[in-house]
Amino acid sequence: MIDPAPDGPLIQIHEDDWGMRNLYPLAASRDVARDMDVAVGSSERNRAPEGLGWTKVHLIEPPTFDYESAELSLDRVAASLAELMPRVRQFNATSFAGFSGHDSLGSYEIDAYCFGFDASCYLKVDPVAGGIVKAIWFECRTPDAAKRATLRRALEAVDGIVPSVVADYWLDLTGPIGDPEFLDAYLAEITETSA
Repeated sequence: MIDPAPDGPLIQIHEDDWGMRNLYPLAASRDVARDMDVAVGSSERNRAPEGLGWTKVHLIEPPTFDYESAELSLDRVAASLAELMPRVRQFNATSFAGFSGHDSLGSYEIDAYCFGFDASCYLKVDPVAGGIVKAIWFECRTPDAAKRATLRRALEAVDGIVPSVVADYWLDLTGPIGDPEFLDAYLAEITETSA
């Protein structure tokens, strides 16, 4: 762990927001849809009696085929994204304690592959050894139409390298980025929920 006192741009999120809006290879669509159905069912069954929160949480089940399986090059995807969005190397995910001090259980990255503007609009690439991507996830809670349009181009850039699907566990939606009708409807829904 490092002391979260960055000199440059920083994106800091609450740990609960980590990986709630994911991209996966299109080849994993069935696994993704199956897990989304399980997540929705779990949410309904385990809602707390008072209506706030859940008595049991669903852990997202990564698909058996991921970007590592697709051998997605970190250099290639990073170069494509850097043409669209600034790279933000410092990325923190903490509990609320980490927003005003150090969270001993927080995640503090000083050389992250995060591309975006702020905590409301970014795309995060998680690499594995050997210059390959393991996972890609994002956030889009911005009222700024230009930022949303840039994020859309970033999603399409990833899809242009490895055809991909969105799995949004906030909105309980999944669909292919390459389907303009789905992508239009999905981004419209994000816009509506961000207002």
